[in-house]
Amino acid sequence: MALVQRSDRLPQCSRCHGNLIISAVAPKDDAQGRPIHLELCASCDAGDTERPAAGVLLQFFADGGGRDETRAEEASHLLMEWTKECMAAHGWYWQEVRPEQP
Repeated sequence: MALVQRSDRLPQCSRCHGNLIISAVAPKDDAQGRPIHLELCASCDAGDTERPAAGVLLQFFADGGGRDETRAEEASHLLMEWTKECMAAHGWYWQEVRPEQP
């Protein structure tokens, strides 16, 4: 099973039916057994005060950050914050696992 699959064509936004910038499926289903879709939509997520990480990630892409290799570390951080925000919306929280001490 591929963890990341690139595509030239993404599904439409489930909220506005517009074009998505990112579409992902969470590794776990919701309580009803349905897949959880994580979506980044310029129309729905821009200026959403309840999802600030989404807005910052949208601005990063709008500023050309997605095509600038020198901004890879920034991109990684913004994607992680957006993922945490999406997870929290479904009641999940990121927990860093520390290696056990010998």
